[in-house]
Amino acid sequence: MGFLDFLFDKEAAEKKKIAKMQKTVTNMYVQPQERQYTLQTLRDIGTPEAIRAMLARFGESAPNTTVDGEEKEYVYDIMTDMCRHNPQTIDILVDHIRASESKINWPIKILQDIYDYNEMSTFLKSILESCDTEYQRDPEKKQEVILRAAEFEDEDLAKEVARFVDDQNETVRFLTVETLLQQGFEDISVPALRKVLADEDSLRIVQKVSEAFAANQSWTIPEDEREAIELALPEEYALHKSGYIHKKRT
Repeated sequence: MGFLDFLFDKEAAEKKKIAKMQKTVTNMYVQPQERQYTLQTLRDIGTPEAIRAMLARFGESAPNTTVDGEEKEYVYDIMTDMCRHNPQTIDILVDHIRASESKINWPIKILQDIYDYNEMSTFLKSILESCDTEYQRDPEKKQEVILRAAEFEDEDLAKEVARFVDDQNETVRFLTVETLLQQGFEDISVPALRKVLADEDSLRIVQKVSEAFAANQSWTIPEDEREAIELALPEEYALHKSGYIHKKRT
């Protein structure tokens, strides 16, 4: 056997070993002690394949919520430490988040502990740019990113969030409204929220937006939009002739 053949066989054996360990850490019927030992072994191996195998643990949920939380916290601690000492780990983490359609809460938490404020805001914006507003069987990723976006006062990020007032998923639209209200860029949020009042068929969303308009009477409705919005308002709200929304007296 030549030297290159030896290296190839060794690499193939290592990949096979890591693939087997990934099956162990993502098998929720394996004893927790065995999963934790395997995670420790993957940490010690430290190759990109081993890191990806550890990240796969975030995609599964153990029946015992306490055990599940402890294991994910353990992987979080390992990954955070590795990211701080090896920039390549950050690249693997970012690729994992981009490729995942769900279960990104813990990976994003790691990244948020590593990135600075502007880096994290830019990253969230880039994730939303890759998403559309069409029907999606599992919109968890959009929901998580929009929820996180509420923590950042970034005008470019707010503009990207505003697109999702038109999302097909009601929860995504609700979180979008909450995030726009929290981010506070009125030149972005108010036009989007007026559109919500005119078009939205979810009562809880219309209620929330109506309440926000009533609390901010400088948010007036343009004359050409008033008829549609007045018809859409919940019965406890009214549109004043001056264009602001207020709560009716009882």
